[in-house]
Amino acid sequence: MKKQITLLLFFLSVIISTKATAQIEFEGAKAYGQLFDVTYSKTQENVIYAHTLTNHVVASVDGGDTWDILYSDPLDNYATIKDLKLINDGAALSFNIKAEGTDYNKIVIFDLATASITQTFSPPNSFEFDILIESYDISDTNNDVMLMHTTYSLAGAYTHEVFYTSDGGLNWNAVYYSPLNYHVAVNNVSISPSDDNKLFLMRGGSTTRELGGVFVSLDAGQTWENKIPGNTYDAIAFNPDNSDDILLGTGYGYDTHVENLYRSLDGGSTWAIVPITWTTMSNDNINKIEFNPNNSDEIIVLEENEMVVSSDNGATWVNYVYTTIDPETYYYGLAASYNPFTTNELLITTNFYPFLTTDGGLTLSKLENPFINSTGTIAAFSSENENHIYYGMRSGYMHKDLQTEAEEGYALQSLTQGFGSTVKVFADPVVPGRVFTGNRALNTSYINVSSAHGADLKSIASSMFFLILTDVSTSIANPNISWISTGLELHKVDLTDMDNIIDESITIPQLGEVIKAVQVDSENESTIFITQGIDFYKSVDDGATWALSNTGLEGLTLDAQLILDIEQNPLNANQLMLSTTNGIYLSENKGDSWSLISSEFTDNVAFSSITENAIVGVTHYSDGFNVPLPVAKAKIIISTDLGETWTEISPEMLEYPFTESSAMLFTEDNITVYLGVHDLGLIKYDIDISTLSVSSELPFNNTIKFYPNPTQNSFLVVGDDSIKAISIYSISGQEVKSVKNVSSEINVSDLAAGVYLVKVQTANSTITKRLIKSN
Repeated sequence: MKKQITLLLFFLSVIISTKATAQIEFEGAKAYGQLFDVTYSKTQENVIYAHTLTNHVVASVDGGDTWDILYSDPLDNYATIKDLKLINDGAALSFNIKAEGTDYNKIVIFDLATASITQTFSPPNSFEFDILIESYDISDTNNDVMLMHTTYSLAGAYTHEVFYTSDGGLNWNAVYYSPLNYHVAVNNVSISPSDDNKLFLMRGGSTTRELGGVFVSLDAGQTWENKIPGNTYDAIAFNPDNSDDILLGTGYGYDTHVENLYRSLDGGSTWAIVPITWTTMSNDNINKIEFNPNNSDEIIVLEENEMVVSSDNGATWVNYVYTTIDPETYYYGLAASYNPFTTNELLITTNFYPFLTTDGGLTLSKLENPFINSTGTIAAFSSENENHIYYGMRSGYMHKDLQTEAEEGYALQSLTQGFGSTVKVFADPVVPGRVFTGNRALNTSYINVSSAHGADLKSIASSMFFLILTDVSTSIANPNISWISTGLELHKVDLTDMDNIIDESITIPQLGEVIKAVQVDSENESTIFITQGIDFYKSVDDGATWALSNTGLEGLTLDAQLILDIEQNPLNANQLMLSTTNGIYLSENKGDSWSLISSEFTDNVAFSSITENAIVGVTHYSDGFNVPLPVAKAKIIISTDLGETWTEISPEMLEYPFTESSAMLFTEDNITVYLGVHDLGLIKYDIDISTLSVSSELPFNNTIKFYPNPTQNSFLVVGDDSIKAISIYSISGQEVKSVKNVSSEINVSDLAAGVYLVKVQTANSTITKRLIKSN
């Protein structure tokens, strides 16, 4: 035990050390943070574990005041982390990585001493079309023993199949199959803490209206006996001092379902109803039962609208009843964790928020945290005197004044509402406080503008047809004139009088083709740039006529590519950039011609407004727009020489954020990238571009050089780190050569003369440079 505590202390010191140097900062509004399965450490005071809405396990070492990421799932398939449990006497965590319909589904054991996954269990029926792991249990005394409950569709029926392994998943025995049991569903599974062969299946309803009962097996699932039939069951808990003392809660059922708490004092052979008077609300479902592991006299039962507690081992009970569905108080408790170091202190996880009680459940206070569900939009405004960030949440958005740290929400929906159309927000790039918003409600699309961050919305346009706000640009010469793209339409808007907005619809080059980006020339308010599909258009007469300007964009093809953004260099108006699904293109003559400077799929790109030749780009999805769910491998790329070389902040370094939005702010020698992350909220990543180093441990100032460059036949890659792999791309973005385990010169004699992009992957970074191949 002493060794285990020493290892845990080492782990905590690593967390604290990481916290001191971490580059990701959580900026989401803490009053809205959501965490699940919030659990106290059994051995370390003030240490708490939890999981987020999507793919992160997080930890706090100061009782929830601050948080750090403990584990990030790489999201090779879209997945969510569920069912976090503290096992092995507090030395490890287990959790369910749910990835519906894929072989990515798994249960993992995460060792806290080494901060690493030590065991993985994949379901033996991963081949099923919509397979999911619904519940599981792992033996504390032998982690090779697991009971796994899976569901999938079979011949149109929702099928439940349960498996048992005693050898770490090498072999599985099917112990329950719902089609052979009157199609009765399984709600939960459990292994007796004192006997790995003693199993419990808490069963639910069926298509035949058969009500489940509890299946108990004494022989590892070979045979079963149905206990207390005629009802549905879900939650189960074992007395930590006597595993034959079991509490069982009823689950959701049909009209014959009766809510009750049952107790067995003989290991599950016989059961008696615990006399508790329950209030009636919608489902009358007992979700969780928890004994205090340090004092088994203390018990808590979580129901949808009430908590029931006992301090005398169930002799008497007190009900704390909540009569309304209110996310700010309590509704639908999911998990409870007793603080082993403080009497009467518990953490309660609900369907909406986590709560802390310091009086055994009498009163609750929200456990605030920054892990909000950030939705679909982010924007930033920066000037010498003001900096603002806007980020999506609850289908509305938050505004944060970065000078005062004050925050305010706009168009936020309640967690009980069931979200409608998300409000998309764009910050005016010229006028501080002015924002443009777009949303759809009741079959009508709305485009609005506000001069006070959203507090005084004025209508620009509305339509029963879809108006999707895709971009905004404002004339520097005349800040009262803004151009907005609304999907299939382009608008010129005169905001001189906010009570009498003049909206002019502009004829576009290709009717029916989405306009993704619009940019007003910073030197001439009559010169406008737009993109449609893979085409770049330029107008010099306020949109009256348009000229196609695609020289250099030949690498973009209709079937697979798209231009996503236009940016103009605030320090050199002749320079424009396009972010595309094929990479980043640069023009040094206001769009008359283009050259590819990066082959990375890039959603968002920007010039530094302060540092010459500095560029930053962000990729949200590594595989583009694949449906239904793209792979989330967000990354950042930075160049300080106008795209000659690039440095990459990898998805791993960003903790694998699932994001579809980003924004950048610039200061001298610094770039701040904001990402709106599905489960981490608003995160901030600071990059010191004077050294291209985000920490002393990450050698981004490593110099990679090619010799010779230009070259006729071959070149040598020289750098401080060992070279792992090299990929060479044509200027159109096509990969033409890939080399692994680089140990000698790279032969390019077979390549045609021209300019190529060479991506060099080292042990610590990825850097892209240009190579000139001569005749």
